[in-house]
Formats: sequence, C-alpha cells, structure tokens
Amino acid sequence: MQLTSLYLLAAWSALALASLNLGSNDGVNQSEFRMGFILPRQQSRTNLQVFSGALGGAGASAITNSGDPERPFAVDGDTFNDFDTAANRACDNQKNLCADLANNGGGAFEVGDCDQQTEECKSSASSATVREFEGPAAAAPPVLSGTVAACIKCLEGIALAGLSLLLTESGGF
Repeated sequence: MQLTSLYLLAAWSALALASLNLGSNDGVNQSEFRMGFILPRQQSRTNLQVFSGALGGAGASAITNSGDPERPFAVDGDTFNDFDTAANRACDNQKNLCADLANNGGGAFEVGDCDQQTEECKSSASSATVREFEGPAAAAPPVLSGTVAACIKCLEGIALAGLSLLLTESGGF
C-alpha cells in the first residue's frame, strides 16, 4: 500500500507539473489538459496598434514584436526601429487599402474620406501611451534547457507508470 501511495504522489506531482506546461515551446502556454497559467511577462501587449477605424472594412495593420532587438516593431512583414515609423507605415498601408476600395466602388465613401481616416490614425498613434514592448523578446515564449525538459518528460513517465500500477492493482486493466 505504501508503494501505491508513493506512485500516486509521484503521479500527482508529475501531472501538476505537466499542467503548468513548462516544456512547451508553442507559445500557447496551455497543455493538452487545457490547464495553464499566464505569467506577468506574457500579459504584455503583442499588438501596439491603437487605431480601430476601418472604412470599408480596411483596418490598420497590427504593430507586433519582430523579436529583433535592433528593429523590434513589425508591420505587414516590414520591421522598424521605432514605434512612430511603424505606426505611420500601418496608417499608410490602411490608407492604400481604403483608397483601393474607394476607387473600385467597394464602399459608399471617397478617397478623401480615407485621407481623413489616415490623419485620425496617425493622431491616435502619436498619442498612444504604450509605445514599446516589454523586452526584445516579449512575444517569444521562453525556451527551456534540455535538462529541465528531460526532467519534465521523466516525471510524466513516472506519473503514467504510477497510474498504470494503480489501475492494475485495482483491477482497472
């Protein structure tokens, strides 16, 4: 009975660790058990775009973290070294989409309306209060060393062995 208790304790511990999803590098931070937690670092914004206007459905592009500390701001695949330049590109890209829609009859608005929206977009960007990411890799999940990842896999194996033994002893198999 003491051996079963030891296996149950090991199984519970391993499942608790697995539910924290410490061995995942997929960025979702959620295990197959649909358990997980969000660390304060991971609660940082991943899109710094503040403008929500979208004439004809053409919204301003996201301003995301490129992961490059020299050029941390990314807009539609292009990277920038400062927020203002990235925000201007996002607003300009939105204007181009909006103007295409206006010129092709995709909405009940004209290119002049797109110009006005662009000014509003750039004004929103210039008054944005959050203008940087928290660290150069804020959008990237942490990478664990092989030792920690191997330890977690080992504990998962112990948990499965303990569960198997428990089910065998109880006649569950």
